[in-house]
Formats: sequence, structure tokens, C-alpha cells
Amino acid sequence: MSLRNASILCLAIWVVTWLLFLLMRLSPLDIRGMPGIGMVMLTALVVALVAPILATGLAFAASVRQPRVQSNWLTLGCALAAVFLQVALFLVSGWL
Repeated sequence: MSLRNASILCLAIWVVTWLLFLLMRLSPLDIRGMPGIGMVMLTALVVALVAPILATGLAFAASVRQPRVQSNWLTLGCALAAVFLQVALFLVSGWL
């Protein structure tokens, strides 16, 4: 159960990170002039990249440990969807 909870937490962090990116994009506040913001944004980007991959690994481990629990498979499906959405977001935005 703790692996599933950790996977859900990784997915929640991923969603919050992308919502913050969207909020910064739509906000009239320009944060580029703030000192030290580059490192914060780089860290947020790394978190956005790693979180769905980590969530998928944790959900897969939870599904292997307890294959009869339906919520483990649901979490694995959501984590895989997050990975595919992450790839699609980066391909559409032209960052890769």
C-alpha cells in the first residue's frame, strides 16, 4: 500500500508542477528578473521529468507485489498515462 501511495504522491507532485508552469505562463508577472529563479525553474523541470517515471516504477512494483488489488493497476495506468502525456507535451512544445 505504501508503494501505491508513493506513486500517487509522485503523480500529484507532477500535476502541481505543471499547473505552476501554466500559472506562470498565464500570469502577467515576469519572474525572469528574480535572482536565483533559474535554479528553481531548472529544479522544477527536472521534477516534472522524473516524477511520472518514478510513479510508473513505484506503481509497477506495487502491482507486482499485490497483483489482485485493482487500485494498484489503476495507479499504474494513471502513471503510464502521465508518462505518455509528458512525452506528448515535450514533443508538441518543441523542447526535445
